Amino acid sequence: MEMMKAMRENTHIVLGILLLAFLGLIVVEWGSESTIFRPKEQTGVIATINGYDIHYEQFYRAYEQQLEQYKQQTGQEPAENQLDYFRNQVWENMVREVLVTQEIEKRGIKATNKEIVHYIYNEPPDIIKQNPSFQKDGQFDNAKYQAALNDASADQFWRQVEGYLRASLPYQKFQDEFDATALVTESQVRNDYVKRNQKATVRYIFFNPENYRKKANDASGQIPVEKGAIDQYYKEHEQEFKEAEKRKIDYIIFSNKATRADSDTVRSLAADILRRARSGEDFAQLAQIYSEDESNRDKGGDLGFFKRSAMVKPFEDAAFAANPGDIVGPVQTTFGLHVIKVVAKKKENDENKDKKTKEGEGEEMVQASHILLKFQPSRQTIEAAKDSASYFASLAKETGWEAALKADQLTTQTSPFFDEGSGFVPGVGVKRSVSYFVFRSTVGEVSEALEVPQGFLVLRVAEVQADRIKPLEEVQAQIENIVRLEKLKDFAFEAAKAARAKLDQNMTLEDLAAQDSLEIKTAEPFARNGFVSGLGKDPNFIGTAFSLQPNQISPAVKGSRGSYLIQLLHLDAIDEADYQAKKEMIREDLMNRAKQGAFAEWYTHVKEKANIKDYRDLYF
Repeated sequence: MEMMKAMRENTHIVLGILLLAFLGLIVVEWGSESTIFRPKEQTGVIATINGYDIHYEQFYRAYEQQLEQYKQQTGQEPAENQLDYFRNQVWENMVREVLVTQEIEKRGIKATNKEIVHYIYNEPPDIIKQNPSFQKDGQFDNAKYQAALNDASADQFWRQVEGYLRASLPYQKFQDEFDATALVTESQVRNDYVKRNQKATVRYIFFNPENYRKKANDASGQIPVEKGAIDQYYKEHEQEFKEAEKRKIDYIIFSNKATRADSDTVRSLAADILRRARSGEDFAQLAQIYSEDESNRDKGGDLGFFKRSAMVKPFEDAAFAANPGDIVGPVQTTFGLHVIKVVAKKKENDENKDKKTKEGEGEEMVQASHILLKFQPSRQTIEAAKDSASYFASLAKETGWEAALKADQLTTQTSPFFDEGSGFVPGVGVKRSVSYFVFRSTVGEVSEALEVPQGFLVLRVAEVQADRIKPLEEVQAQIENIVRLEKLKDFAFEAAKAARAKLDQNMTLEDLAAQDSLEIKTAEPFARNGFVSGLGKDPNFIGTAFSLQPNQISPAVKGSRGSYLIQLLHLDAIDEADYQAKKEMIREDLMNRAKQGAFAEWYTHVKEKANIKDYRDLYF
């Protein structure tokens, strides 16, 4: 059969897709790509999860897949500060996959022969349905599929499909157990629609705490804060002052910046290019060979037409002072040295001009091409910095930090205390590889020469400050400010309550505003889960607004920024036709969230109890 011949010819493609599908199922559709392999050549262990070893090569292969996927999607290489994100993503995926696999084995979830037969004959996987061999006019053709099932010559193919189902169905069954716990009621669907779509329009008076500062101040001009209030706040919010372990380093950076000799080499090359261009060599070709401006190098350095102020001033001055055909330079800017060829000049078209010269003509424009040479360190400069750093690191390890400094006549720098956190290292910037070393080394330990943007870094761990609760004396000033602000908010709330009491005496909101010099503001319509224009997301304000009846004025409301009196002007009616049109989509969304929530709750619990040993810092 032609169809079976085509199917057999595509078997290697189909099986490759089946494998990818299976690897996707291993994480039960919770957004990960499986990377559980066991190649014989693996050696170094990068993690152990409940006794299961993950090897470095497994991890790195998955990491490379993530990078390749990013490059295919964006068309560019990831920045250095994104690499840690990808490594962490692969790590989390692997931990999740192992814990899910172990749970499936623990529960004894397997695919029975009866289930495999059922899926092959009655519910073929989507990946099979999408095979062109089983489609007609782009749609799955059951007649073709049934014919293939009865073709004895395809026995090998169906055995491979059976193997795929036997491996993947346990993961699907595991997922089904969580799906079965998900329940969404009609009331939940309607409430979600209302929360997203019903909007309120209010007007309000804001009682700004800052307006009561003078009233709160004592004779010294400060808001008094009692010692007891500070002690009480510190006791009640002690965990907010918890501080992670911090470390301090001594360090030296061996600079890789361009030397004077490097700069002289660049200047010499720029002068030579200028001479060659003026002597008749093709400027565009020279730009393609020498220019370091990647944005236009392939176009022969063409910058097109530009006005004044479009370029940095030295470049602009040179280009506008030259005549068409002139080649000028080298011109130095913050970008480097430029050799500039002025191609043409013109006046901006009258119909497009916004500005005019004194003569009333359009603004002058220049078309130019350029060759950019950057002041960069030579290979020799970089190697010399690296060699100096490596020598100092070896000497410091052998003789001690202070002795090495003295021998090389170097001066060390000392950082302030910093935590591991984002990977920021004072004096260096965000560099996780350096941070990893610092926080996994002992006091006094000296690093190898570590490459950083500024050059090559050698450091010594100088001091460790253990994780702690900051003592009261360190945070007292901060607490005083918080307590003072709360006092101001209390004054504003009392003022709002007093104003509301006047309204109970038949005074209107307008009367109140006029009498007390207050401002009535009207907010743009907002939803329950939205933001209030000018106020942000204030739960008390929003919750109160939706609890009112039209034209009703609220009691005093204490919000995150101050206090309010709120009057509901209008509450949108529910659009029943729109609700009916959207409710199934909302139900599906809520159901998916419920399923994900069920898994997330289980996974969080299992991960907390798991014995996970992380050795990534030995490799990255």
